[in-house]
Amino acid sequence: MNAWSREDIIIAYALYCVTPLGKINPSNKVIQQVAEIIPHSVASIVMRMRNFRYIDPKVSSGLKNVAKADRMIYEEFKHDWGSLSLEAETLTGLAIFDSSPLQGAKPLSSLTNHGKVSRERHFFKQAVLAAYDDRCFISGCALPQMLVASHIKPYSQCRSEADRVSPDNGICLNTFYDKAFDRGLITITPSMKIYVSPIILDSPQDAFTARWLASLDGMVLPPPPPISAA
Repeated sequence: MNAWSREDIIIAYALYCVTPLGKINPSNKVIQQVAEIIPHSVASIVMRMRNFRYIDPKVSSGLKNVAKADRMIYEEFKHDWGSLSLEAETLTGLAIFDSSPLQGAKPLSSLTNHGKVSRERHFFKQAVLAAYDDRCFISGCALPQMLVASHIKPYSQCRSEADRVSPDNGICLNTFYDKAFDRGLITITPSMKIYVSPIILDSPQDAFTARWLASLDGMVLPPPPPISAA
């Protein structure tokens, strides 16, 4: 059995952060690709990723036999997504944060933007979409081309990297609800209740607006899913 290096554990944690919990399994194409790069089997990588499920305070359902090294990597990178993404992608040569469990990850190229801010944005999007299982939290839309990782606290108001990049500050919405959310036409309270702006409710409404926007007022959403990368 090959020993796990610090670099190997960083890669496993990066994979955990951007993989839906239900897709941490041997059929995941990205995990298969990584197993060809680092000296560990697919099964071993899956097990290491599940270690982080136990460490993660919002999940705590993974394996209990967690190595000290796993906890150290978790603490080091849990709020430094830019460094995590840069290091993991450099180590593997794969665009992990633009990957898909079904299609895998493309090789990094000279055209890939390796800037920290750019990789943070990629991380945020991938981690939020993974946490919401690639579905709009309001409508359930699962069409990839229509999904957006929206900041709960607006990006322009974020004063720290944690606010800008933490998946805890994200919600998966389709483009229609993302725009409505961004413009303040809908608000989601901490109790997961939706309020529609008086701008909509107190004005004449066409049939589309009445059905897809005004009707949301007072709706209570289910609790959000646990965010893997919290």
